Order: sequence, then structure tokens, then C-alpha cells
Amino acid sequence: MDDGESRPLVARRLRDGQWQGVDTVAAVLLALVFGASETRNGGWGAAAVAAVVWLPVAVRRRRPVPVLYTVLGGAVCAMASTGWEESWVPVGAALYTVAAREPRRRSATALGCSLGAVAAAMVFVPRPVPASEVAWGVVFASLMMTLPWLVGTALREQRSYAELAARQAVTEERLRIARELHDVVAHHLTVITVRAEVARAVASTSPREAERTLALVGTAGRTALTEMRRMLGVLRSPGEGAELGSAPGLADLPALADGAGPRVELSVDPDPPLPPGVELAVYRIVQEALTNVVRHAGSADCRVNLSRTGPEAVEIEVVNDAPARLPSRRPGGGHGLVGMRERAAMCGGTLSAGPLATGGFRVHARLPCGPGTAR
Repeated sequence: MDDGESRPLVARRLRDGQWQGVDTVAAVLLALVFGASETRNGGWGAAAVAAVVWLPVAVRRRRPVPVLYTVLGGAVCAMASTGWEESWVPVGAALYTVAAREPRRRSATALGCSLGAVAAAMVFVPRPVPASEVAWGVVFASLMMTLPWLVGTALREQRSYAELAARQAVTEERLRIARELHDVVAHHLTVITVRAEVARAVASTSPREAERTLALVGTAGRTALTEMRRMLGVLRSPGEGAELGSAPGLADLPALADGAGPRVELSVDPDPPLPPGVELAVYRIVQEALTNVVRHAGSADCRVNLSRTGPEAVEIEVVNDAPARLPSRRPGGGHGLVGMRERAAMCGGTLSAGPLATGGFRVHARLPCGPGTAR
């Protein structure tokens, strides 16, 4: 059982432990009060029935179904021996617990059995009673069962929706981290692979260039390991709502451009600052665009422009000069372009990409970053 699924169960057990003492005290006190009252009216037998009806309520949270049927049997005996209508109150408490904790089918079966027991108990009332009193007794007992059952059912459904929402949040967080891992691995492995091939090709003719290229390979490998450790640390963290730590942003773009491989001309409009979520999206879009340049355009020169279009949006433009050799297996490009479009869409923005008439390739994105943008 993983942490996201076990945490609600542990929390519920802790709450149950805290309320166990309250249930025990209440059950004992009510058994004494009603037992003393019934002793005056029906003797010790009636007092024993009162104890059977009330005392099991002390463990209703641990054994909901056995407690319900034990209390229900005691209530039927109480009606048959003394006509004690108040015996349906603990049945309602037990039925509430069953409805709140057991599956829907088992809960509905418990309600049906309880209502059937009401009709059976009224047949065995020890003294002749008017029809109106019998009808009132049936209505009272039915209300004492149906209303708690409805409340318990509503509570169970609410808890179910809350647990579903929690699981959905965990799933979305894992998808977000998986997207981060994909971007990190795709970019750095592409740089490492291409630069290693370049170093091998020029090793015999230009040792200095090979040395510089291998230094880029080492830097890319260390950066990839650092980012992967950071994100894997988030996956292992027991805390809820964990963030991705010091996620990369605009300040990391120069280092990204320097380590990409091709010559990158970087232009960043520094004012005003962007929300952290938008900064991360900008960084990842530029990173993936540079990955595509390395993968498909070799060492072509590249220009990265980041500018504000008023206070409400930021625009990203990545252009390489050489003709890109993007695969044309399907419209819209490969997974890299799909990932960039998803990044932009998550921020409420748009992204377009395509070849230029003069040669080369252009990626352009526009992301909203004004008031109300998620941070």
C-alpha cells in the first residue's frame, strides 16, 4: 500500500482511537441509566436487555456490522418483553456507523434488516395497543434508523470523493514529475550523445576542440544527475504537496545556453519577474527547443529571445539558422513538440513551430503571466 493510499486509513485509525474512550463512557453511562430505569419497571431481566442494547455501542467503530446486529437483536427482545421504544436509539447509532464505514450494498442490507426487525418487533409487543400507537412506534423506529443511515451514507460518499480527489492529486503530481524527468533526460542525453560523437570525430585533428566538447559532456551529465536526484527526492518525500524544490528558471537560462552545444545568442527581458510556474515552463520550452536544435540541426547557430508583451504575457522565440531535419512521420512533429505544446497549454498559452522560408526552424510560444496566473 503506497503512502497516498495508506495516509487516510492511518488518520482514520487515529481518530477512532481518540473517540473510542468517548464511545465507551457514553455506552456505559447510558446502559446504567436505562438499566436502572428498566429495573424499576421490568426487573433485572429488563436491565440485562438494556445492557445488551447499549454496551456494544462502545466498540461500534471497530466492529460495525456485528455491533449493529447485536444491538438490533437486543432491541427486538426489549420490544417483545417491555415494549421499550427507546431501544431503537442505539440501533440508529450502530446503523449510522455501518452506513459511514461499510460498502453501499452491505449498508443497504443492514438498513433493510433493521426495518424488517421493526415490523417483527411490533408483532410481539407484550400488551394490546391501539393501532395509532403501533403506527407511531413504527414511524419512530423507522426514523431512528433511516435518518442516521442517510447521514452516514452521505458521510461515506463525501469521504470517498475526498479520497478520490487525493488520489487524483497524487497522480497529477507524479505525471508532472514524469514530465520533468522526460525533459531533463531527453535534453541532457541528446547533448551528451551529440557532443560525444563530435569529440570522437575531431579527436585526431583538433584535440583542443575535442577537450572542450568533452567538458560539455561532463557538465551535461552532472547537471542531469543533479536534477534527477532533486526530482527523485520529491518522489520519496513522505510529505503531501511537495514542490520540486529550487526548480530552474530564467536565471538558469545562460547556463543552459552555454551547455547546449551550438552557439546560442540569448536575449532575456528581465523586468518584471515571472511567476515561478511560468518561469519553469519557459525554461523547459527553451530546453526542449535547444534539444531539437542539437538533435536535428547539428551545431547550427541559434537565437533565443524572451520578451514581455505588456504586463500580461511573455513570448519565447527560438530560431536556428540551419535547415532542421525534423521527422515527418505525423503532422505536428515528434514528442518534443508535443511536450512543448503541453507545457504552454498548462499555463494557458499557445505554441507554434515550423520551418522558415529562408531555412532553419522557429519555435514561438506565448504564455500569460498577469494577475491570476498560477504560481
